[in-house]
Amino acid sequence: MGLEGKLETLNFSALPSLRVLDLSDNHLHGSIPAVMSSLSKLTSLDLSTNNLTGTIPSELGSLTRLYTLWLDEKKISGSIPSSLGNLTRLCLQLGYNNLSGNLPPDLAKGGLVQNLSLRYNNFQGHIPVSLKNSTNLIRVRLERNQFIGDISESFGIHPHLDYIDLSFNRLSGTLSPSWGAGLNLKSFKISGNMITGEIPVEISQMPKLHLLDFSSNKLVGKIPREFSILSYLFHLNMSNNQLSGTIPQEFGDLSSLEYLDLSRNNLSGQIPIQMVDNCLKLASLSLSNNDLSGAIPFQLGHGKELFKVILGATKNFDNKYQIGVRAHSLVYKATLLSGITLAIKKLQGEGQVVEQSFQNEIQALTQIRHKNIVRLYGFCSTVKFSFIAYEYMETGSLGAILRSEERAMELGWVKRVNIIRDIAQALSYLHHDCAPPIVHRDITSNNILLDEEFKACVSDFSISRLLEPNSSHWSMLAGTRGYMAPELAYVMRVTEKCDVYSFRVVALEVMHGIHPGDLINSLSLNMLVKDILDPRIPLHMVDPFIKEVLAVILIALQCIDTNPQSCPTMEQVSQRLTYPKSLPISNVHCFHSLTLDHLMNIEHT
Repeated sequence: MGLEGKLETLNFSALPSLRVLDLSDNHLHGSIPAVMSSLSKLTSLDLSTNNLTGTIPSELGSLTRLYTLWLDEKKISGSIPSSLGNLTRLCLQLGYNNLSGNLPPDLAKGGLVQNLSLRYNNFQGHIPVSLKNSTNLIRVRLERNQFIGDISESFGIHPHLDYIDLSFNRLSGTLSPSWGAGLNLKSFKISGNMITGEIPVEISQMPKLHLLDFSSNKLVGKIPREFSILSYLFHLNMSNNQLSGTIPQEFGDLSSLEYLDLSRNNLSGQIPIQMVDNCLKLASLSLSNNDLSGAIPFQLGHGKELFKVILGATKNFDNKYQIGVRAHSLVYKATLLSGITLAIKKLQGEGQVVEQSFQNEIQALTQIRHKNIVRLYGFCSTVKFSFIAYEYMETGSLGAILRSEERAMELGWVKRVNIIRDIAQALSYLHHDCAPPIVHRDITSNNILLDEEFKACVSDFSISRLLEPNSSHWSMLAGTRGYMAPELAYVMRVTEKCDVYSFRVVALEVMHGIHPGDLINSLSLNMLVKDILDPRIPLHMVDPFIKEVLAVILIALQCIDTNPQSCPTMEQVSQRLTYPKSLPISNVHCFHSLTLDHLMNIEHT
């Protein structure tokens, strides 16, 4: 499904008042026509995820009202036209293309640009000085290019900056103390460059910092003990540098720390007992390839202590505390003396499959943190068995609720739309905000857990995969039947599209009320929309949330393409669910006669 053909065939001159043009997630091919510059009132242009080729027309620079230009994930080549520097408020997303060359020197002149994403291209040369003067910057993604130059000379003081990723370029120089002025910065990634010198203590003045990744550079000197005041910091990676000295004992004050990697440095001394005793959330710790001395603290990882606590809370895994059975595990409910309730996944059996399942889950969950991904509290591995402790989700699995005639009635349309939106946000985070991306590979309704307010969380990362470059093939079929993309299973490839297909199935399952296997096989443009929806929950055209329900159906159908590579990305799906298109459905008088064909025509009206 989706639009096909070339943009050149459209009569743009007949649309002089057009302000927003969104043709994303289709099968358009050919080049971007220069005649689009005749749309003088255009403010937003989204052509992402098509099969467009060629270059970016310089004529687009004459669209002085344009503030959003999204051309992600196509085959656009060439360089960025210098004329785009005329668009002083432009939100520019050109990620995942074949663009190259230097950036125009006036790309961000005026200092009003807020969002710039040029990741995964072949840009080179220096970052324009105009970007340094853009004090309104909020989000910058330049990772995986070939930019050169001094990292501190390329950027100034950006008080509104929330997220910056400059990883895997060829940037050099030292870190300026002025980076500490980023009072709103939450994520700071510069791994895989050639940054030298010491880490300025002023970095510790970023009060909102959550994630800091300085790995794989040439940093020297001591780790600033002042980092201990970063109360929100949960991910700290300074591995593969030339850092020396001891691990600051003040790191014991990092109460939110979950991931710490200081491996492959020249650190010496002992592991601070304060860090072992106080960093109770620490789930992943790597200190390998250093010059550390002394004994490994007995309490490290709290594995033995956690083991005792869980055995006590479950009465040695008594059956009365068992709440679930999985392929290679049993799930128990454990209420601790502190009042916290956890779900304990105890792995069953022996062998490589069970061990790999445990390793996959730990590797994934210790690197991620998102409100729609089940939270890891700890893990323990003994000679007899291994278990993983998660947050307990009171309402249980989405699949169990949908299968219950009584409980399914609790899921009205608003809750169902919100659940689908939650799942999309989690997958978007895994695919587009994790480096390397994480593919879940087993998105099913049974692996979506709900809390008491019906917030959805993705769980069970036992067959997840870190999507490292050039490692997309798998050696055995993995996933749940009925949720796997047949085309991807046939070629045995792991890509993000595995999860996109599974998301589509779950989205239709939530809207349909049961697994949509038969529905998918019988879908046609003549099918009535009402036949896709769960008959247990009434819906009428007068309902205020009808547009959101129909938007979910449209998005699910967009993911149904027989060619997985033509499906939208989860980032695009999440954006469309968060900001659904306004459908002109006021002319639809009878919902019961609305067909898929009519609905899709309404979308493109």
